[in-house]
Parts: sequence; C-alpha cells; structure tokens
Amino acid sequence: MSDPAAAEAPVGFADDGTSRRLFLGVSGLYLALYLHYGFFAFIPLWLKHTGAAPGEIGVLLAIPLVLRLLTVAPFSAWAGRRGRVRDSIMVTAIVSAAIITLLLGQPGYAGRVAVVLAFSIMWDQLPVLTDAYAVMAVRAKALDFGRMRVWGSIAVVISTASAGWVFGLTGIEALPLLVAVLLLLPAAVAPLLPPDRQMATVEPGTTGNWRDVVADRKLMRAMVAAAMIMGSHGVLSSFGAIQWSERGISTGMIGLLQALAVSAEIVAFWFGSKALGRRDPSLLICIAAGAATLRWIVMANNPGLGVLVAAQLLHSITSTGAILGTMLVIARRVPVQTSAAAQGLYAVLLGLGLAVTTAGSGLLWSWGISVAYLAMAALAALAIPLAWPTKTPAAVLSPSGAEA
Repeated sequence: MSDPAAAEAPVGFADDGTSRRLFLGVSGLYLALYLHYGFFAFIPLWLKHTGAAPGEIGVLLAIPLVLRLLTVAPFSAWAGRRGRVRDSIMVTAIVSAAIITLLLGQPGYAGRVAVVLAFSIMWDQLPVLTDAYAVMAVRAKALDFGRMRVWGSIAVVISTASAGWVFGLTGIEALPLLVAVLLLLPAAVAPLLPPDRQMATVEPGTTGNWRDVVADRKLMRAMVAAAMIMGSHGVLSSFGAIQWSERGISTGMIGLLQALAVSAEIVAFWFGSKALGRRDPSLLICIAAGAATLRWIVMANNPGLGVLVAAQLLHSITSTGAILGTMLVIARRVPVQTSAAAQGLYAVLLGLGLAVTTAGSGLLWSWGISVAYLAMAALAALAIPLAWPTKTPAAVLSPSGAEA
C-alpha cells in the first residue's frame, strides 16, 4: 500500500462541469438512499401487527447486526477491486426491494427469518457502498463530503416526519411495499453516476484488499476510535426515550428532541469540511470524542428539559464529527480501489461497537443511570488518544487523486 500518510484534499470541488455533476449526483444518491429509513423504523410495529412475538422481533432485528460483521467487508472489498461499487449499489438496491416484497405474503416464523436473512445480506451493503463511492469522489475530484452526505440526514428527517402520516393512510401492512418502492430510488440514481473505475487513475502498488487497510496503523486507530464514539451512543439509543419519559417529558417533546439532534447533524455536515480546511481530519474524531464525553457526563446527571436541549445539540459534534472525520481520513489515506474495502472494514468495526454497547446497555442501566452514562463517557474519552493527530509530512492530493 502506498504511503498516503497525511495526504490532504482541498475542500469543496473544482469549478468544472464534471465535478459539479458528480457532486450533485452523489448528493442525490444519498437523498434517494435514506428516504426509506424513516419508514423502515416501523418494522417492529409491522412485525407485531403480523403476529410476531416479542422474542421473535428481537431475533429478527438482531440479524442485520450479526450479518453485518460477516458479509459487508468481503463484498465491499470485492466491489472495490473490480471497480463495481456503483453497479453494486444499483444491484443490491433492486434485489433488496424484491426480497422485502416477499413479506407482503405474511410468511410464518421460518419464512420471516429466511426473508430477513436474505434481505439483510443485500440491504447492509447499501450505505457502505454509497459511502465508498462518495469517498472515491472526494479523492478523485476533491469534493466536499459533508455537503454531499448531509442530504442523507435531510432524507431521514423527511421520511421520519412523513412515515407516520403515510401509514395512517395506507395502514402498517403496506410497509414492505412502501420500503420496496423507496429502495428503487437509489437504483434509479446510481446509473446516472460515472462508473467508479473511470473516476480516477488506478494507483500503483495497491490491491484493493482489506489487508492493505489493516496495514495502515493510523487509519485503523482512527476507525477504531470512531467506532468507540459511535458505540458510546448505545445507552442513549436504547434508554434515552425511557429516561426522558420518566422525567415527565411528553412523547411529542421526545420526538422534537430527537429531531433536534438530526437537525444539528445537518448543520454540522454542511459546514464541517470547510471548517476543517487542510487540518488533519483525525482532529474531528478527537473533537467528537471530547464532545461525547461531555454529553454523557451531562446525561449521567439525569438533566431536565432545558439542559437536554443543549445535550442534543452536541449530537452535531459527537456523531457528525466521528462520521465526517472517518470519511475524510479514508479519503486522504486510501487509494481509490481500496476505498470500498476500508468502508467495509469500518462498517464491521462500527457494527461491533454498537452491538457490544447496545447489548451491554441493559446491564449498565440496571446499575443506575449515572453508571450507564459514565461508562459511555469513559469509552468516548479513550478514543481521544487513539485518534490523536500525528505529525507526518503533508502531501496534497491533486483533483485526480494522485499526490502532487
């Protein structure tokens, strides 16, 4: 693997038609991909509606977490080596849409497990492959990743706000069909983008293998640190709504608090890359870790509504800093044909971190609110020395992705 040590790409995008079209295309891909997420969040309700027992619902929801650890990295690495990331986005979206429609027949327990298994293998690839393609665009044309990725967050807000209203009209039983239709949107956008194998000149000395990623110690430290930060959200994700409800906060206000966090994320994505400039993107991960540490210390004190608003605004740093920082580290250090392998390996680390903290959150919560959140604060704090920027000679990437 060539040494892309502290390679830095300029922020924004080159002022030419090709770059602008690529910028708009990737932004549109993110928008199309994440529009189904708000609807898919109702899958537990759909399973209950079809007669699934609580234990079965838990098993079915855990399947994607487990399969992510086994299937994403090999598939994404294969797509990157073959220069088929864009094509794989289209294929996995179409196949995912076809598979989920099988739930319309309301199969029994064994059938539901089989459908979810097959669906997860395809569906888990989509965000990883999309991030990989976006990172290739950043490296090839010096695009602003944050301003492309922000449209995914906007899509989540739109779909979350509209899903409940739509199900009020169609009934929850229409969920598989609605999700299938929305999954066809990224499949329709992907062919409008240039093939990734044409996006930049192949860089010599690289194989596109995940072993090349593991060999880059700084990159691995950054990805592990980001996974620790995202994993530290496990207690909040599992018990935040319960905690707030017990404080007397209404369900409507809980929804607004959650929407506030996503809205703050949108602002951070839009301005993050420009604020970073040519600094080492590992700095963003360190800032995210520090903000997460502060956020969980605040949450450990079981604050009231006023403080909760401020804590939710920290989501713009804790989540966005980790995501944006990691994507930029990958874009600056990893050759084009290895980007998908890096994204796949990061998805595995992220899934593992979330699975461990989510599974352990119940035990921590039983020991008390302060214990649970302080454990998450400690986890986030440990990410700071891991991701701390190292002083390495800076190299600048040209728009084509080669070191200048």
